[in-house]
Amino acid sequence: MIYGIVIVIGLYVLLSVASVFGFIKKTQQHLPLEQNEPTTLPFCSVIIAARNEEASIGTICNDLLQQTYPKEKTEFILIDDHSDDNTAEIINTFVKQDHRFILIQAPEDIQGKKQALRYALSKAQGDLLLFTDADCSISAKWIETYAAHAQDSQASFYFGGIVPRQPNSISESFFRLDFIGILAVQSGLARLNHAFSCNGANMCITRKFYTEQYNTNESYASGDDVFLLQQAKKTKNNVKFIAAFSARVRTGIPSSWSEFLNQRSRWSSKVGGYKDNDTIAVAVIVYAICFVMSALFVAAVVTGNEYFLDLWFKLFLIKTACDLIIFDLTSKYFETKYKSNLLTPFFEFIYPFYIVIIPIFAMLVPTKWKARQIQK
Repeated sequence: MIYGIVIVIGLYVLLSVASVFGFIKKTQQHLPLEQNEPTTLPFCSVIIAARNEEASIGTICNDLLQQTYPKEKTEFILIDDHSDDNTAEIINTFVKQDHRFILIQAPEDIQGKKQALRYALSKAQGDLLLFTDADCSISAKWIETYAAHAQDSQASFYFGGIVPRQPNSISESFFRLDFIGILAVQSGLARLNHAFSCNGANMCITRKFYTEQYNTNESYASGDDVFLLQQAKKTKNNVKFIAAFSARVRTGIPSSWSEFLNQRSRWSSKVGGYKDNDTIAVAVIVYAICFVMSALFVAAVVTGNEYFLDLWFKLFLIKTACDLIIFDLTSKYFETKYKSNLLTPFFEFIYPFYIVIIPIFAMLVPTKWKARQIQK
């Protein structure tokens, strides 16, 4: 048993070291956009699916209005996924204000974010197809940054960083730390050309990729982001992570434990469709260390054997040290305040248990998105 535990913790340490090394690796930040011949700049389509987003849709629309990229080279396609609030009305105020805004009402047979985005994609004219979410906010140079990197690279799939918004409670601080842990490993490995996942709130594909390679797992009602990344990785050098601060997108975090667990369950529900070696390796390593830690703690409580408790405590210290290093080195990029890291011990204690339970929960309990059940 001890040898297996050593192997598991060793793999986790290696994963952490690789993530840290990738994150601190020097990469190009904001590239200058070549505008000597404006007619050669790529036309960019921003595509957003929205359902019941009246509280946030105005923010992302205003951010789109502030973009520095040439106006004649952009269009903003927003598809309303059967909202029953004022989302469509708010979008229409921007449609009347600026011709670049295009509102599409999803047909009755189109339901859910995945289907809505695909339908909107079929209407887009861009050479570059950019995606974000209705509850996000972006920098004024967001489109420009993607276009500049596209000029400088032969990749056809790009994605940038996500910055979770600041928490308003201890629970939200926990949710934010959890998200940052995922994002830090995600961006670190991506900088080492081993991207294993991305977030659909901040990604971009080329027209060529859309017409020739766009193919996702039809067995899952969500997850186009990761499935598309895995499809792009089949071609060498076809995926690029953009580390520039101006390419980051700010997004919300769950406001309650039920929302958090439902979100993580939704993400876990599509793991069975992953075929990429990097994705599988990361998932197995993280699940293995969490399973071992959970099993040791339960065994210590049930049997009262101090040996199990001692092993658990040693693993707890090693994993906590690895994660603290990651949180500290990525604090500037993710705008993490020092006091949030003070919650790390509590986070490290509870994290293994829900990582073990959530995949089981995802298989047994239907998950929802925007008050609709997701078909798996």
